[in-house]
Amino acid sequence: MYKEILNKIKNNKIKVGIIGLGYVGLPLLERFLKKKVNVFGIDNDLKKISSLKNGKSYLPNVKNKYVKYFKKYPDKISSNYSLVKNMDIIIICLPTPLKINKTPDMEILYGCIKNLRKFVTMNQVLILESTVYPGATEELFKRLNYKSKLNIGRNFYLIFSPERENPGDKKFSYKTTPKVVGGSTSKCMEIGYSLYKKIAKKVHITKSIQVAEMSKLLENSYREVNIGLANEMKLISERMNINIWDVIQAAKTKNFGFSAFNPGPGTGGHCIPIDPMYLVWASKKKNFLPKLIWASSRLNSSMPKVIVNKIYKKMNLLKKRKKNILFIGVAYKKNVGDVRHSPATDMIHSFIKKGHNVSFHDPYVSEIKIYKKKLYSEDLIKKNINKNDIIIITTDHDNINYKKISASKKIIFDTRGVFKNNKKLNKNIFFI
Repeated sequence: MYKEILNKIKNNKIKVGIIGLGYVGLPLLERFLKKKVNVFGIDNDLKKISSLKNGKSYLPNVKNKYVKYFKKYPDKISSNYSLVKNMDIIIICLPTPLKINKTPDMEILYGCIKNLRKFVTMNQVLILESTVYPGATEELFKRLNYKSKLNIGRNFYLIFSPERENPGDKKFSYKTTPKVVGGSTSKCMEIGYSLYKKIAKKVHITKSIQVAEMSKLLENSYREVNIGLANEMKLISERMNINIWDVIQAAKTKNFGFSAFNPGPGTGGHCIPIDPMYLVWASKKKNFLPKLIWASSRLNSSMPKVIVNKIYKKMNLLKKRKKNILFIGVAYKKNVGDVRHSPATDMIHSFIKKGHNVSFHDPYVSEIKIYKKKLYSEDLIKKNINKNDIIIITTDHDNINYKKISASKKIIFDTRGVFKNNKKLNKNIFFI
């Protein structure tokens, strides 16, 4: 049967269903549409379903010209898992958050598998793109195969292919970024390779499904550790009266053995603060605590509080107490509208709690909820700037008029190094 699946992929007769149409699922869906693959979509967010049926994208990096497909074929997008019956290949792109105690929260995936049980049949392919700990993909299959009718490699095929999305990066493309694929059997791997070769220039096949799962955790643990190092170097440099941005600029000239990472107010999003903790949890199960990863995670998660305390210290020196504060950028990273685990929201919470009047400007985020109170993004106009005493840059979006901010002569706290290359630096600008 697997040869029939391979032929369908080759001849573009394959039916692909994507469950979870967020920052991973929707761009993936778009890539298959570009290749004229027959695509189905499932998501429990009715607003997303409605938007797609109206031919409108809710993510800036996914174009309306492709999602108009669902305006033409509204029966191919739904919140109902029964669509699965029509699919040859099912790809799961759902979030895998952490519990309060920093352990994996797999409930969303478990709920998905429970729904799939009713509709999954033999001779289908299941692919997981959600980040999980090693061994989790096959554990999920056991939950799916509770009646033992499915046999991997014979009448069912199981694959893990970690997502490598980089929201906000206009240069990101699977034309340059390889896709990693791991399968439970050689037939699974062959199917995975054939499918992803349609949308990626290069596909890397791992020796096992667990290697693919672990590779994703390594990628984001690498970032966690190196961002932690950059933040620690920043704190050390400050105590030595050395500008960390000058240090990084000098180190970047080395063309071997060094990759530059920038310090900031903390990490955010749905990868760096979470994925390394999946690895820590899985490793502790094997009686080993990854000290370096654990320490880096703790350091990075402490940065919003560290930055707030430094700002308060400077405000006291400047005799600025209980003033109006404007935050520039509340997304967790530049050029996206994602506020999940954003250090900016933690900082805003701290200032509101201390009685300050806080407002924000973010071209990608229209509103945020802090302290059960909604704040709305304000236009970056002279009137809105002038009513504030202090400006804090927490996200360095490219499409913000930093010259206007600098010209305001307000006290500016730059947590992202936006003004690091300015030769004529406003004396009211402080790198924090």
